[in-house]
Amino acid sequence: MEKYSHPACKQAGPAELLVNSFQNPEWRNRNCLVDADTCRAFSYAQTEEETALAAGLLRSFYIEPGDTVSLLLENGLHFFMPWLGAMRIGAKVHPVNCLYTPEQVLYALELCETKLLVTQERYVWDEENDKPSRLLELLLKQFPELRIVVMHDAERFESEKPRMGQGYPGTYSWNILKKFVQPYYHVVHRSLNDPFQLICTSGTTGKPKAVVQHNGMFEPNVRDIIKTYGLTENDRGLLINKLFHVNAQVTNFYSMTLLGGTTVLASPDPKKFLKTLGDWNITYSSVIPPFLKYTLSHSIPLPEHRKNMRFLIVGADILSPELHKRFTELTGIQIRPGYGLTESFCWCTGTDINDPTYWGSIGTALPHDEIKIVDPENNWEEVKDGEWGRLIVSGDNIFRKYFKNPEATKKAFAPSERWGGKWFDTGDTCRKPFKAKNIFYFGWRASADSWKVRGEFIEGPSIDEYIKTFPAIDDAMAVPVTIQDETETFLCVVLKPNVIMNKSEQDKTAQDIINFSEKGRKNGKLGKHCKIKGLNFFDKIELGDTGKKSRKKMAELAQEVIDKTHNPTLPPS
Repeated sequence: MEKYSHPACKQAGPAELLVNSFQNPEWRNRNCLVDADTCRAFSYAQTEEETALAAGLLRSFYIEPGDTVSLLLENGLHFFMPWLGAMRIGAKVHPVNCLYTPEQVLYALELCETKLLVTQERYVWDEENDKPSRLLELLLKQFPELRIVVMHDAERFESEKPRMGQGYPGTYSWNILKKFVQPYYHVVHRSLNDPFQLICTSGTTGKPKAVVQHNGMFEPNVRDIIKTYGLTENDRGLLINKLFHVNAQVTNFYSMTLLGGTTVLASPDPKKFLKTLGDWNITYSSVIPPFLKYTLSHSIPLPEHRKNMRFLIVGADILSPELHKRFTELTGIQIRPGYGLTESFCWCTGTDINDPTYWGSIGTALPHDEIKIVDPENNWEEVKDGEWGRLIVSGDNIFRKYFKNPEATKKAFAPSERWGGKWFDTGDTCRKPFKAKNIFYFGWRASADSWKVRGEFIEGPSIDEYIKTFPAIDDAMAVPVTIQDETETFLCVVLKPNVIMNKSEQDKTAQDIINFSEKGRKNGKLGKHCKIKGLNFFDKIELGDTGKKSRKKMAELAQEVIDKTHNPTLPPS
């Protein structure tokens, strides 16, 4: 029997459903979680003990139901303890994007009203200079009352290695505290309307918005994933996506845990990916489209590397028909594409295990979702089959609000006035071919100010402002372009009027600007994923019809440059 369908689990939230699995006497000795990199494993019984101990530790800080516990943690078994422990005591858990700059981390903590932060030693201690990190200094300055619990040795929980950065006001050691607290084996009941998780996603202004994920979103979405992909307790899911994104949570851990299956964690190394599939008897995994390309560039799987593989679930970025077909033909591994957002609890379309796969499609609406492709300029009316339009979605797994942001919430549900109920505007451009039920995704957001590169959102305005601090630059605009079939970030640069350069000087300045952007990524002024892959000098930044600077027009000009030159990093002669 599928655990989530048990009568006792009806109207239950994620904490109750998951703990019910941990406490299932038939599953006690099964592996719930396995870390392929460290070869450490937690059985269902051990996961129950570790998360109950974490719940007791968090309760010792007087965390109440509804309080926010933030996690600045990398992937690993250590992530699950405070994450699930916070859920058990009814707190809102807030996984922080590890790619954030220190300033973005502070903004997210303030936005989510964090009462306690759990993090790793590397984020609070600068080992190279043997002193507190810049982030810790900023945290202590901006949030002097914030309590910070540090996992000093995240991989080896019982380790007695020296703890760096210990003794600073408000900081505590997870390893020491857990020796003195009692496990909390219960679950604080929360209604389906209560929030259990806040996930910050990026908006076009460069400021994150916090999606409130309420308990009622959980069961419909996870049930749809299990049903659509025919998952059972005999599956073993490989988790390589970041746990601060909801994709890894829903597609792998939640689904497997409710069924009594096993989730295997591994680093996202395309060189080892195919071998890991065979070594750990993996039956399915979830990856982003660029990862398929990187994997093929390293190796083609031997039969033993894919002996148990049923399929890969692929989403979060554009999957071109060419890449889709090539990967399947070369590896023999099926790709079952899907699409979703944090606001839809990861998925709202998928490719049913019994349905045919169309190269480059994102599948069809999941059972609990209804979708439409509409024209926002024509009162959100549906477009004809074959035409591109805006994807809007409605369903039980759709969020209801952004945290403390009613204006953004109202804007997100603008189609509801036309269609009634709660229709969420995804902002993404899609189309449905004539008389077909499959959807195809174009990939551009409604605002060209943001785009995705390898599954991570890039915020153009934040790059613009940083690049414009380079001495010789008068104006600059970052834009999305296509380079070798992948979306990349390109810089359109306008030099100051008094700066006159010959070709060789321009080439040197272009490289200096690229180096400047790399320095920004390293020192936290730019996001770690904001890598500039091309640059060209222009006379001006073009204006749109409204008189504002047009990122769309500059993207078109930048793409022309790329199509004409073999080296877009340097300006053409």
